[in-house]
Amino acid sequence: MKFHRNAKLFRGQLDVAPFAGIFFLLSLMLVFSTLMVYSPGVQIELPEIGENTVPGILPPVITVAVDAQGKIFFESQHVEATTFSKRLQAIVERFESPPTLVIQGDQQANLAVVLEICHMASRSGVSRTLWATKTKPFSPPLSE
Repeated sequence: MKFHRNAKLFRGQLDVAPFAGIFFLLSLMLVFSTLMVYSPGVQIELPEIGENTVPGILPPVITVAVDAQGKIFFESQHVEATTFSKRLQAIVERFESPPTLVIQGDQQANLAVVLEICHMASRSGVSRTLWATKTKPFSPPLSE
């Protein structure tokens, strides 16, 4: 049995306008979909420092965040100070060596809350407590 071929090679001119229309439509959808997506979390404005150097941190590291209202966020959850102390002590006991606590404190955060976190950390067995800051972007030295 023989089938007749109806397909022929396209020998006309390719029109770019439909492709451009689809491209701009897709790019518009992409822009608006990223602007309307809710990004979970707490906005924390870290204080800026003038230096480009960042001290090295050896593992294990525990991170805690404090927002401008003085709320404590630990393991992606809002916790009260008493709960934080108990959870921090339980986590510190799991490590073989004393961990380092990194506090990501908002620049408007209450200093009393941050100092209370430092005090709880020292009672729990944390070896070092560091306050995270936002450094300036690294710019290589200009060669002459």
